[in-house]
Amino acid sequence: MTDALRVGVFFGSRSVEHEVSVITAQQAMAALPADRFVPVPVYIAKSGAWYTGDQLLQLDRYRDIDRLIAASTRVTMRPDPTSGGELIEVDGRRGLLGGSARAADRFDVAMPLVHGSNGEDGTLQGLFELAGLPYCGCDVASAAVSMDKRLSRTTLRGAGIPVLDDVMVSRARWQGEPDAVCADLARRPGCPMYVKPRRLGSSIGVARVETDEALRTALEVAFGYDTSILAEAAQDGGIEINCSVLGSGDDVQASVCEQPVSSGTLSYADKYLSGAKGKGGFKEPAAGMKSSQRIIPAPISDALTTRIQETAMASFRAIGAAGVTRVDFLVSPDRDSFVVNELNTLPGSLSFYLWEPSGVHFDALLTRLIDMAIARHREQQATTSSIDTWLLTGRPG
Repeated sequence: MTDALRVGVFFGSRSVEHEVSVITAQQAMAALPADRFVPVPVYIAKSGAWYTGDQLLQLDRYRDIDRLIAASTRVTMRPDPTSGGELIEVDGRRGLLGGSARAADRFDVAMPLVHGSNGEDGTLQGLFELAGLPYCGCDVASAAVSMDKRLSRTTLRGAGIPVLDDVMVSRARWQGEPDAVCADLARRPGCPMYVKPRRLGSSIGVARVETDEALRTALEVAFGYDTSILAEAAQDGGIEINCSVLGSGDDVQASVCEQPVSSGTLSYADKYLSGAKGKGGFKEPAAGMKSSQRIIPAPISDALTTRIQETAMASFRAIGAAGVTRVDFLVSPDRDSFVVNELNTLPGSLSFYLWEPSGVHFDALLTRLIDMAIARHREQQATTSSIDTWLLTGRPG
């Protein structure tokens, strides 16, 4: 075990998908091959404070989050290349303990598993870039673009990939002229429509609007989660098909496809709260996304499956993604045409339920993610990021 890499698994955070992140992280830490990796849990509380400790590896401890936090060690890390992946112990009242920097733990490679805000959107990735540490998944730019539905659709559209049309409205305009906003959206896209926050996942804040009267309520809810929203025409009669992509650059592969099964749009509860329960009614690690109702492989033709897989890989490359991403499609009633709905660069459970039927088991998936992170870091180290001159001296370099 002395040669095993220490993998800092970051999860939780100030995100409405906090609990989903906890489940994904627990699944990943349990599946890491013990002969190669040692998981170092870094739980980011809803307050934003960081904690570490072996007790964070025990899912049942999250039943009493206050007691769990009290038993854990509060930490932080330096955002510079001298940090060496050290997690520095912090006193909640005085900052660094005794004014010193005492390391509570350390990690060699980071695995950010924060769904949504303050994690999946590029913020954690930026911290690891500043600290000069290898990390799994997308880089700052691709994470930020994928999280922003308008930016990702603009990027995909520029690459010739079919996407939904939408109307974007800012919170400032909504607050200034709500009646005009409702009137405009009633005309375009018109009812029925879907209203959703511009930068959010897990169907949180998303509402189907059937009437003009329901529109105002849907907007109020969506604007509570973001500073701008998107409204798009409902694609009634279609089906949802999802496909995951793994890799980086030109070396990518697509998983089997799935069809989520529901009577309408999957809600947050549909996606994450419908699985099996363990003792005391608490969710087991395999619950949530893996247990949601889905058909794998999707009941579509081989030809359509191939086209969707090829488009998923093209979408992945278009935003410069790396690691594992789930691409969600809306397929038309005749099942011969489709559009990309969105990309999830940190899907729930890392979409391992799509990779296992594709011949890639969860432990192998995680190993691939870590190996890609290390390879990218080595490539970055071979890239010039500064030059050995100092213009302020007034002397030529």
